[in-house]
Amino acid sequence: MKKVLYVVMALSMMMAVSCKNGNKNTPKPVDGEAIDQAVEAVENAAGQAAQEAQNAGGAARDLALEALDEIKGTAEEAAAKALAEAAGAIPFVSVEEKPTFNGGDANDFSKWVNQNIQYPAVAQEKGVEGRVVLGFVVDENGQVKDVKVLKGVDPALDAEAVRVVSASPKWAAGKQNGQAAKVSYTFPVVFKLN
Repeated sequence: MKKVLYVVMALSMMMAVSCKNGNKNTPKPVDGEAIDQAVEAVENAAGQAAQEAQNAGGAARDLALEALDEIKGTAEEAAAKALAEAAGAIPFVSVEEKPTFNGGDANDFSKWVNQNIQYPAVAQEKGVEGRVVLGFVVDENGQVKDVKVLKGVDPALDAEAVRVVSASPKWAAGKQNGQAAKVSYTFPVVFKLN
């Protein structure tokens, strides 16, 4: 049974790695033949384990066969789901048409963030200033998703930066090859006391 689990893990890693193209972290088509070979390997390992279970006999055999059927079904479902999601799973860093914010660009987004940011009182009292660097994705629908602190300054400032960027109005989605595409951004939010 360990063989089956290792093959399932290898299948998942292979699908994730097959989405990378060079060093740009851009999606490319998944190699269907490689997926078929991995699923076949899972089926072969399951078959071998089933043969061993048959030899065991009794209740242990029945439990083992039931577990193998479940593992095989789960592996096939995981492979199908990964294939369906693989093409759009990794956001682009560079696209033919960048997302636009309110008809403008990242500068317009900076202005919007500065208008909506609220300097946390606790950070003001401590005299904390600095630049919080966030990472986020503008998805195919223009929604800001997956906002994460890449470089923080202070928990209160970090949380406020995430709050404001997460509350962003919808953008016009970026495009690659004429299709709406996920695009990742790195964005600094500067907190400065007057």
